[in-house]
Amino acid sequence: MVLITGGTGLVGRHLLEVLLAAGEQVRALHRPSSDRKQVLDFLQKKEVNTSELEWFEAELWDVERLEEALQGCSRVYHCAAVVSFHHRDADRMMEVNRDATAKLVNSMLHLGTGELIHVSSVSALGRKEGEPVHESVPFEEGADVTHYARSKYLAEIEVWRGKEEGLKVLVVNPVIILGPGDFARSSSTMFALAHKGFQWFPSGSNGFVSATDVARACHLLATHECWNERYMLCAENLPYRQVLTWMAEALSTRPPVHRLRSWMMGLAWRFGRVLEIVTGRISPITRESVQNTNKVHAYESDFLERTLERKGCAWEYESIQSTIEKTAPYVLGDLGATK
Repeated sequence: MVLITGGTGLVGRHLLEVLLAAGEQVRALHRPSSDRKQVLDFLQKKEVNTSELEWFEAELWDVERLEEALQGCSRVYHCAAVVSFHHRDADRMMEVNRDATAKLVNSMLHLGTGELIHVSSVSALGRKEGEPVHESVPFEEGADVTHYARSKYLAEIEVWRGKEEGLKVLVVNPVIILGPGDFARSSSTMFALAHKGFQWFPSGSNGFVSATDVARACHLLATHECWNERYMLCAENLPYRQVLTWMAEALSTRPPVHRLRSWMMGLAWRFGRVLEIVTGRISPITRESVQNTNKVHAYESDFLERTLERKGCAWEYESIQSTIEKTAPYVLGDLGATK
């Protein structure tokens, strides 16, 4: 049996699909507030047999419950994390992303659960001027490092510690992940903006990958025992305008036509901060969430492909346009028909 943490998240639900389709027995960790029905509906639409799926309610920081969940499991896919670019969530991200990962590693070592696949983020890698990001660029502190990036980097430190103490580990570092999920959270909010016919686009670009590909990579790398390495996952480097335009076309809404300038983004997060003070409500637009959207980010690596090829397994990414087209029906089902 394998254990998945964050089984109701974007990557988690796609990993459930991949593992169950492969005939694995899966125990999925979830929080009391998690929406399991949405995930089960997703699996039903995918025609996945869920007879080998066992749900287990636990908080990651509850070591006693965590060790109960680990009983009988030989492998763990660690997908659970808090993704936020709001300064108010900095401490919570450290508690979940770093500290809970440390507790998971300790529990696995204590029980002898030997294999850990950690879903990290490209944010945990460094940036070198004039060079595309890849697995070998080391993380460095700096003014542009977000609380989220720092928490994911420190979570990786705990995973590599687990390796030194006897675990088999592998780390994947995906770029922006797209696919059917909760369209009110994280990168999936891009679909919600396109659904509303939002007419503005950031001038920057970034890397994108499908949630299905992240799940497939985790499963294939573990199955072929590609341990003790990290693998960056990026299907395509694309301008935000192109991605939002494809989303609008797939949802039959108006594509964005107005460029968001840096000064506009600066005004937006400052105005959001004022509204927070006045209303007490957390703004979805923060300095961290907008600071990089007008920058050009590029990612380049074929380490995943080369590694799997050596194992006799060919790898090809799904195109981002195809990912968007496949996700559109889920957006319309969750958010309603566009006007």
